[in-house]
Amino acid sequence: MVTAAVSGLLRVTGAVLGGYAVTAALVALVAVALAALGMARSEAVVAASLLGFVLYLLVLLWAFSVRSLARLWAGLVGGTALAYGMALVIQRQMA
Repeated sequence: MVTAAVSGLLRVTGAVLGGYAVTAALVALVAVALAALGMARSEAVVAASLLGFVLYLLVLLWAFSVRSLARLWAGLVGGTALAYGMALVIQRQMA
């Protein structure tokens, strides 16, 4: 059984560091997708970066609202892996 202090630490760590990882992956995915749709790469990166601030806030809010730590970490790790994987697939399709 996880104590309340450890649970809180794992939740804050997941929210801050895991949220950053998920957001970075989503920003990369959005930037690559926008570039693949014909937007200039520089504009795609700027647009995706601006969207990243909102995405990070949403991930932080979600991290503190989800009940289970297992669901939190599974969502963070799975979301990061899925977003980076999709970004790599789209990027390789463009090359």
